[in-house]
Amino acid sequence: MTAFESICEKCEELLQPYLDRELDESERREAEAHLDDCGYCRKRYRFEESLRRYVRSACCSEEMSPELKAKLSSLRTPLA
Repeated sequence: MTAFESICEKCEELLQPYLDRELDESERREAEAHLDDCGYCRKRYRFEESLRRYVRSACCSEEMSPELKAKLSSLRTPLA
């Protein structure tokens, strides 16, 4: 595994908490620095961010079923 792949795995680990604003200041800076330098992870971030905006705008009045949450979660692909 290359150093780049290792960093991307770290970003994958931090992406959802970053979007949820659950990271501490140090982790947030680390994620943002990586997103600034890695086009692939930046694309993943933009996709996840736009998907969240769409889901909020399209589905904000109804609670998402556990089945739909599980299906959406299973559609996410790992970096490697």
